[in-house]
Amino acid sequence: MTKIKVNITDRKNKKHVLEGEKGQTLMQLIDKHELANPYGICGGEPMCGTCHVYVEKEWLDQLNPKTSEEELAIDNASELKENSRCGCQIDLTEELNGLTVTIGPNENQI
Repeated sequence: MTKIKVNITDRKNKKHVLEGEKGQTLMQLIDKHELANPYGICGGEPMCGTCHVYVEKEWLDQLNPKTSEEELAIDNASELKENSRCGCQIDLTEELNGLTVTIGPNENQI
């Protein structure tokens, strides 16, 4: 199975390079490695916004557009920016090899 490299900066500003698999979501990868807590509380419905990440701008065009469900869920997150996304809605694909994200803060979250 193809490994997909993802560069992740956690909430303590520590950088991690993880390998995910096609079909896995970014939320699942971050959760598996326990890089943030709370994170992905709703299990990827999307409902809670706890899997909030900032996607580096050069990657935004390669992601699926936000759904109305994701728009509602991300409103639960704090410190939103134009590049804010829910990690549960980012499916890892070969095209996202090298993706760079920062895990969003967890103030104001469920």
